[in-house]
Amino acid sequence: MIKTVFVLLTCALINVSTAQMIDKNYGPIIEKAVKKYPYINSKKHKVTMSPALVKAIIYQESRGNPNAKSKAGAYGLTQIMPATAKLLKCDYKKLNNPKHSIDCSVKFLAALLTYNKGDLIKTLSGYNGGTWSTERKPTSKKGKLAGRIYDNPETKKYVVSVLRWFEWFKNNSKSVSVRQRDSFSPH
Repeated sequence: MIKTVFVLLTCALINVSTAQMIDKNYGPIIEKAVKKYPYINSKKHKVTMSPALVKAIIYQESRGNPNAKSKAGAYGLTQIMPATAKLLKCDYKKLNNPKHSIDCSVKFLAALLTYNKGDLIKTLSGYNGGTWSTERKPTSKKGKLAGRIYDNPETKKYVVSVLRWFEWFKNNSKSVSVRQRDSFSPH
């Protein structure tokens, strides 16, 4: 399983011009949002999430299109669902505003990372499959990822894709803090 994940991560293709546009256009907004919403890790320390994670989610969710809307109703750069926006006290109708969308999703990611004690795999699974999806129907196969990803093919692909983009942004972003910070629990 780990070898499969590694192959998928290293063989990934990314549209570099789209990634650079996300980095350039949304990088400063992301930098402010991650400082505003730290999360609590497994050692009970406040941690600032990597801006590369937010860029990776934007890449995966909307390819940088602030007006993106899914058939399910997810909206904006980071594809926030109406119920999630309401829970986070974010104005769903304004999720096409990059600052509002990024702020809302970073708040959500910080909550998920805190809930999952910094476990990035569980957090991404929850972001895509629903906050408690990993508890409701976790993968049951043995290995490092057992019990950490919602047992749903779409969610599994989503987690691998976001991890792929996350690595790309960590290694290629113009933002210094993205290149220097890797603050997630290694589980």
